[in-house]
Amino acid sequence: MNINLHHLELFYYVAEAEGISQAIKIIPYSIQQPAISQQMISLEKHLKVKLFERRPFSLTEAGQILFN
Repeated sequence: MNINLHHLELFYYVAEAEGISQAIKIIPYSIQQPAISQQMISLEKHLKVKLFERRPFSLTEAGQILFN
């Protein structure tokens, strides 16, 4: 199983910032919200789990395990 490291990095920022919109402010390079959203969807499809609830933001159990 090959996981895209960039997707994992983005997930880390989203979890740390508690949301995609907030993550944009702390990611040290330029990326837009739609790109992050799409890559989070790809990561969830690859892992076959939902990692977080979008509104209001909260990590799922699987998301918390991955973040830890």
